[in-house]
Amino acid sequence: MMLLRSTLLTLILSAAAASAAQAETSNGNLAAAGRDFAQRVCGACHVVTPQREPVLSPPAPSFVVLARRPLLTEPALREFLASNHGTMGSHEAMPNPRLVDYQIDEIVAFMMSLKAGQ
Repeated sequence: MMLLRSTLLTLILSAAAASAAQAETSNGNLAAAGRDFAQRVCGACHVVTPQREPVLSPPAPSFVVLARRPLLTEPALREFLASNHGTMGSHEAMPNPRLVDYQIDEIVAFMMSLKAGQ
């Protein structure tokens, strides 16, 4: 009976660890997808990664700078990305990228990884 309990406990702990590892990997994949997507969509104006300079001169704030802002939280970022961005920038307001939910998920994962310093 004791062996059965020990075996069950080991299986449960192993499953939990595997689930956590899978979630971490999928978050990493989501962040990588967000980086790639942001580079394509946002990279004309923002410095998304240091390897590529935007076309806009001077560029909009880099993603690293944006991620370091204290008010940048996941809910705030989600709300912002779902908005039309009409109040951003000067008379040449930031365009509305019209993102769908999975694209927002990707960018949020990328930005939160930057915020965490990853």
